[in-house]
Amino acid sequence: MKALTTLLVVGMFLATVAMADDVDDVKAAVERYVAALNAGDANAYVQSRMPEYSVFAGGGLIEKFHSLEEQRNGFQGLVDSGVRLSRQIRHLEVKVYGNAAIVTCYVLGTTTGPDGTTQSLSNQRTGVWIKQGGQWREAHRHNSPIALAQ
Repeated sequence: MKALTTLLVVGMFLATVAMADDVDDVKAAVERYVAALNAGDANAYVQSRMPEYSVFAGGGLIEKFHSLEEQRNGFQGLVDSGVRLSRQIRHLEVKVYGNAAIVTCYVLGTTTGPDGTTQSLSNQRTGVWIKQGGQWREAHRHNSPIALAQ
């Protein structure tokens, strides 16, 4: 009985350590995604995404993608048009549930158009990340503007 209790306690400790490592891994994946976005690096950008990816962005209908190539081409087209993105993550929180994680944060920044006009951004963001083949990738995200109560 004592051996079983010891095994359970050690098992709980190891599970906690594994989850803590996963939280750090997801945070690092989010940071790599933002760095790729800011650098305009389409190849690094899609490394953070699942092939089948969806997003609610800007209050519109859901956008669905069916391949990494489709996502890469879309982002590269944006970059090639002269659009520049500058994003910063604030208050990043991650909750891991097995091979899935819920990521919440605030995204602040700017979008600079090809003509040099700049638009500010203040969003709240929720993402669903999945661990596949030892790598965390985003499967879905929801962005919406921060609307503080009056």
